[in-house]
Amino acid sequence: MSEAVKSQNDYPQDEDLGKDVLKTTREAKASVFDKMHRILSRRMPTLELIHERFARTMRLQLFNMIRCRCEVDLHPPRIKPYADFLGGFPERTNINIVNIKSLRGVACWIVDPAVIYLTIDNMFGGEGHLEPKIVPKEYTATELRIVRRFVDMVLAEYEKAWKQVYELKFDFVRSEGNFQFAKITGNDEMVLHCKFTIDINGRAGDVDFCVPFWVFEPLKATLFAQSVGFQMESDTKWTGALESEMQTAEVEMAAILAEKKMVLGDILSLNVGEIIPIEVQDPITAYVNRVPMIRGKYGVKNGRYALRVEEIRNPTDFVSLGLKNKQLLGPQKYDDEFKFGMEK
Repeated sequence: MSEAVKSQNDYPQDEDLGKDVLKTTREAKASVFDKMHRILSRRMPTLELIHERFARTMRLQLFNMIRCRCEVDLHPPRIKPYADFLGGFPERTNINIVNIKSLRGVACWIVDPAVIYLTIDNMFGGEGHLEPKIVPKEYTATELRIVRRFVDMVLAEYEKAWKQVYELKFDFVRSEGNFQFAKITGNDEMVLHCKFTIDINGRAGDVDFCVPFWVFEPLKATLFAQSVGFQMESDTKWTGALESEMQTAEVEMAAILAEKKMVLGDILSLNVGEIIPIEVQDPITAYVNRVPMIRGKYGVKNGRYALRVEEIRNPTDFVSLGLKNKQLLGPQKYDDEFKFGMEK
């Protein structure tokens, strides 16, 4: 009898132990889900900066390729299951499998057929104003060569954008038209999805980059970092274009040959035909957009008044003179102490 009672008293303890184990399991699962949710919802500032650089250089390279107006818009990078990523694409599209040697993983670049159509149309003399007719079909050899050239350009520019953070190197593996033959990871695995929208003459299409998130695991701390130092690179093409455009900018140059101080009474007493004695200043200061830059001698050449340049000074030399009011520009605004801003 006592053994039966003892056995019955043990059941509540076993039930409590089972409840504790179940509670612990649920808390562990909830902790995992909360951690995953925080990762999925976090911004990646470093990756966003990389993509901004990629968009700038890609816009220029694409213009050089097809010679028409184009824009590259960014979408925030997203971490999602691979199955959700596949659900956003048609059955047939252009899929380019690449190997990331430096990270020992594979990824894929998906080029929207609309982008391919617009690129080919502009390269062969079209203007891309017609609505592209996207028909699922095999690409011709010529179309595949153009697509490969476009993909190589994308890979090269993406590597350059990453250069200041990490030496990312891509190796082109193959091109497929169906995701059944281009599976880079399991459907339940998390992937990093980066989308870029390319607008060509008002017609838009997407270029998508997908990589398993575990491939970027060594760079996770860098991607989520709030600030990463970027070494600025000199863009020779942009510098040359800016210099060329500035050479054609119109500016106003004025030189004051003489000035006369008079009282108001003398001015009111003037009559038509009277002569005001003046003395030509020597040397004469010429102002470029109201900033003194040139000193020279006054004279006449070919029957016209002229100014022979004897000295050209940097505008920063004038600024360093220490004007009392930097907001006032022009020859009439300076004190005698800093007359014309050019006195040595």
